[in-house]
Amino acid sequence: MQPQQKKALPTEIVEQIRKMIEEGGLRPGDRLPAERNLAERFKVSRSSVREGIKLLTESGLLESRQGAGTFVRERKGGTLIEAVLSGSYSLEDVLAVRLMLEPKIAALAARNGSPQAKAALETLLRQQCEARPDCRSWADFDHRFHHALTEAAGNPVLREMVFALQEGFARSRDDSVQSPERLEASLAAHSAIVAAVLSGEPARAEAAMREHLEDVKRFIFS
Repeated sequence: MQPQQKKALPTEIVEQIRKMIEEGGLRPGDRLPAERNLAERFKVSRSSVREGIKLLTESGLLESRQGAGTFVRERKGGTLIEAVLSGSYSLEDVLAVRLMLEPKIAALAARNGSPQAKAALETLLRQQCEARPDCRSWADFDHRFHHALTEAAGNPVLREMVFALQEGFARSRDDSVQSPERLEASLAAHSAIVAAVLSGEPARAEAAMREHLEDVKRFIFS
């Protein structure tokens, strides 16, 4: 494990733990060290470690076992997910899958979202506005935004499938493909998506998400 700066974001913790798994330092079935130990090794706060572990658990790479701790998930027959996580597929293919799934997720969120789920989206949008000067912080909030949208969709099968692929999807949010221009465009797109979800307009939410992802493609590949 490589020490991180004291102000490391949870996404940096995610990268460190994922790297350990990819390089064999942690194997399927292994128990993660205690939060306190990880915080000492990474030179970060326990809250940052906790949030990083939470993101990896939501993505399906880790699993929490009550009373036992957090473990690297066993991936029986998970060849597709493993391939996406390892980067075996191109970023173009990853974005194509996002374009197939996420507009429908936005539509479902507009149709099925509970008041609590919609309130969570509003909160995240406000936090994104506040985080706009920091591209690295933005990537973390972007991950949470799409996670909350999938929760709001209300389909447990879709939720598990998307969460399992979220770490692969995160490649399209990497620092190398971020810019202030993309940040502002994403903020405007997220605002349009949230407005459609809050007003219960599935078609409008779907169209806003599709336009957002097409913009992402243009920013990455231009």
